[in-house]
Amino acid sequence: MASDRHSSKTTFDAVRKSRTFLGVFTVSLCCCLVAVFFLVQRRVQVEFSRLENMILAQRDDLRAELTGLLFKTRALAALVVQNDGHVAGFDEVAKFLANSKSIDIFALAPGGVISHVYPLKGHESLLGMNLFDSPFGGAFIASQGNDGISVFGPLQLPDGTNALLGGLPVFLTNAKGQNRLWGLAVIALKFPQLLDVADLDLLEEQGLSYEILRYDPQTKQRVPISASDRPFDEHAPHLNMAIQIFDANWQFRISSNEAWHESFENWLYIFFAAVLSLLLASLAQKNRDLAEAHHRLEEMVYKDTLTGALNRRGLFYTMTARAAEAQDKKFILYYLDLDRFKDVNDTYGHKAGDRVLQHFASVIQSVAPPDSVFARMGGDEFILVLFSAYTEAQMTAALDKAAATLANGLPDEGLAVPIIFSVGRAGYPENGKTLDELLSRADRAMYLDKERRRQHTRQVAR
Repeated sequence: MASDRHSSKTTFDAVRKSRTFLGVFTVSLCCCLVAVFFLVQRRVQVEFSRLENMILAQRDDLRAELTGLLFKTRALAALVVQNDGHVAGFDEVAKFLANSKSIDIFALAPGGVISHVYPLKGHESLLGMNLFDSPFGGAFIASQGNDGISVFGPLQLPDGTNALLGGLPVFLTNAKGQNRLWGLAVIALKFPQLLDVADLDLLEEQGLSYEILRYDPQTKQRVPISASDRPFDEHAPHLNMAIQIFDANWQFRISSNEAWHESFENWLYIFFAAVLSLLLASLAQKNRDLAEAHHRLEEMVYKDTLTGALNRRGLFYTMTARAAEAQDKKFILYYLDLDRFKDVNDTYGHKAGDRVLQHFASVIQSVAPPDSVFARMGGDEFILVLFSAYTEAQMTAALDKAAATLANGLPDEGLAVPIIFSVGRAGYPENGKTLDELLSRADRAMYLDKERRRQHTRQVAR
């Protein structure tokens, strides 16, 4: 049975230790993961700030380039206005303006019909084309009421090239000061080559995705005109930035498609969080083990291993601590001694004697007040110190109840003989001012009680 109890206690201690470790590990890991979450969120915010700076720079470069190129149509319009509707020196002016690799052609279209194209070679099919009758003529017609540059496309020209068109209505003033529409000055920009100024390839090299969208007035939806090779994920965190180029409303959006679990840095955070949690759990477990070891050491030093009561050292330590807390508080000390205990050891053996001591200690503690101090002085001698408001009559009744229980012995363990004890009493401060004085006084009173029991036994025997 002792082996089973020891095994059960060992198992319970192991479970308790594992629960402590797992509990601290779980709590600390949750706290660390919360910290990691905010750290990752902060990292995302920093990444978004970086993306915002990049997209602003790319947008401004692109808008500045396109605006500068489209403004060249004003020079063509000025050429027509200066010559009062006659086109002279077109090739020379267009050649001078075509100083960018992004420019495909310049064209003039009196009445909407293209009559001049630069460079003409390779674009002969554009001559005679009526811009108002073309598939995108509706947009040109709508631009007639606008004295600013209108942007169309990108779209495919009849010669098979893709281009972004810029058209500027040209107005002439008659003698009465009235304006009349002469036609259009047109520039076609190579697409998507004109986007090179934004260095969009750099975005892809950094693992970013992007899209440039234009608003299509016919479908009333945004249509992508350029995108990265990596598909843009609308559900991923991204930034949108509007690009207004004259009357064209574009949208530039950029995002990092790297999910949180694809980031080595995030996994590094989680790894260190787990390691820190393990360290904290180990330290907590170590601290608990040390506390338990300290507690066991105190039990070894101050407690009697057989009965669980305080030993002599524990009694003096506890009474000294109590005296420091309340020096003037009265208490009663009872000296308890088992009668004929040697006969039990001699007759039944020391193991039986140990069970008698354990049973005696258990019964006395069961009738004693909760705030009392119970100690084994050694052998079969015990001390009970009463601090509560128990009267002497109440304590006498409690001890009589214990004596009645002990008188039955331990029949289940083969000890049918009654367990009898003698009691000596000493009160503080009337019977002594020190613990030694009280022990001495109570010891003498106990022996007087023992002697009375012997005389009573002899008289009964006669």
